[in-house]
Amino acid sequence: MATPTFDLIESIRAIQKQKRLIIIMTVLAMALGAVFVLIKKKKYKAEARFLVNNPLYGDRHTLFRTRETRYVDYFGGDDDLDRVTALGNSDTVRDRIIRNCDFDKIYKFGSISNDTAHARYMSVFAKNFNLKRTEFKDIVVTYIAYEPKDAAGIVNMAVQVLEESFRHYYTAMKSGMRASVGMKVKELDSAIAVMTDTLANLRDQYGIYNIISPARQNVITGDMKGGGKGYGKAMEEVQNIESIKDQLVTDRAHYISLMNEYSATVSDSIQYLKVITRAVPPTAPTGPSLSMTLIVAGFVGLFFSTIYVLMMAYFRKLNAALKG
Repeated sequence: MATPTFDLIESIRAIQKQKRLIIIMTVLAMALGAVFVLIKKKKYKAEARFLVNNPLYGDRHTLFRTRETRYVDYFGGDDDLDRVTALGNSDTVRDRIIRNCDFDKIYKFGSISNDTAHARYMSVFAKNFNLKRTEFKDIVVTYIAYEPKDAAGIVNMAVQVLEESFRHYYTAMKSGMRASVGMKVKELDSAIAVMTDTLANLRDQYGIYNIISPARQNVITGDMKGGGKGYGKAMEEVQNIESIKDQLVTDRAHYISLMNEYSATVSDSIQYLKVITRAVPPTAPTGPSLSMTLIVAGFVGLFFSTIYVLMMAYFRKLNAALKG
């Protein structure tokens, strides 16, 4: 038996015969789409944009130029943007955000200290949070929440935490260097105090009160007074100790200058991220609108109802051919 054919003319006739069914199914699909939009809980999407500043502008060698002047771009490069993106995707930063935003009060899964609840908070944040670079070398941060204020607050908090984390990456090293230099200054203070006592005792013992340190330049010393056994050796000892002490005092002053420079570079007044668009509570919910949903649902209903009518018409013709 030959397989029955089903050409275009028959398809059109089948659609015309069942157009009422097609219309009903299309209208029903649109109604279901409208009900879905109306009963679905609305979500709101907040957005913020910021630029990444060049961290080298907060470096000691840039603030206190002493040798040469080099051009440093104000804006951070691709590497800096990659670092900020990596921080935004890290669990450490995300944990700080959910804690600072009180996710336990927003989503009410339980205490953040609970491991299970904390995992759910992190999962919800990862699902609704997005951070991406644009072709203009700025970074866009978005978050979707059920309340407009929550969405805007979480986005602004995310930018704040990112700025603090990115700045801390550099300032922590500078603070460590300052602390290391400060420990060296304390060592020098002890050594200088010991040498000062030694020099004072030698000068009082032999009556040597002239400046006789060979380490001090452009100093004219007068005639040396005094004498007696051991006077010459005392002069040499005073010169030796004085030269070492002068060098330690010079080093101490240099180290204190370094400490002041490092202190200037870790100031909170230096911004590492520049917000160009702050997140505000959105006024319209995110997602497709009611009209767009009706159009899509109507098209889907029309398509599947037409396919259903054509398939049923073909099967009826096939059954008739088998019975004949």
